[in-house]
Amino acid sequence: MKYEVTDSHRKMSKRTKKALTDFFCEVKGIPRDAAEGQTGFCDWYEKDYAVKWFEVTAWEDGAVVGYLRCLRDPNDVRRWYVGDVHVRVAFFRKGVATAMYELMIATVQEYEAAEKLIAAIKRDNVRSIGLHKKFGFRDTGKPCEFADFYVCEDETKFEKWLYRIYPVPNVEGAVERMLPVYSAWRKQNGNSRKAADRKALCGLLQRAEEGIARFESIWCGNRLVGFRMDDGSGEVVFNEQETETGGRA
Repeated sequence: MKYEVTDSHRKMSKRTKKALTDFFCEVKGIPRDAAEGQTGFCDWYEKDYAVKWFEVTAWEDGAVVGYLRCLRDPNDVRRWYVGDVHVRVAFFRKGVATAMYELMIATVQEYEAAEKLIAAIKRDNVRSIGLHKKFGFRDTGKPCEFADFYVCEDETKFEKWLYRIYPVPNVEGAVERMLPVYSAWRKQNGNSRKAADRKALCGLLQRAEEGIARFESIWCGNRLVGFRMDDGSGEVVFNEQETETGGRA
């Protein structure tokens, strides 16, 4: 199985367009002219909204067997929509959708401002709901709104925050940046004082720099939202964003 990413910088070949049109004809049960419209959808989207997009295709023996597209919100660079996920019936339960989602998430995180993925899923689509929950999507119970797209009444919005974890390399460069989220954690635990917070954080980062403790930062897009640490007494994970939303994206 081979997987490919196509976007405005990596235009698809005529061979890919034909294979993708054949794929849409089969999985959507639509005539060829309508399938060709689906194949050219992302080009239309870019021209109409002037924003980024990309597609992931799965290939086997020269034929497309899986597909999804991911579109950036024309009004918010932090927000991306994933949709039109299809796999040929013969390739169900073979990990195709999982592999496409892994590649999709890795690709959208190349855009540093990206913070959130959303998807519109029918409430009775058990297979899709299971796939999205596997990747950390949460059901908001709300209608999905994206650009001026039409969304069916029986669809609900699933969301996933996109997090990255980075090691904190040194004390001097990290204290001022990390102090607000570290203080928020100490305040949550009822023992926050500005001078004490700074002293405790400096000590922890110093021990991390010496390899005695571990301290890592958590980012959502370009925003620092939390940390993960282990000072020898067990791991602590604090995500200010999840705290503010009550654990709901």
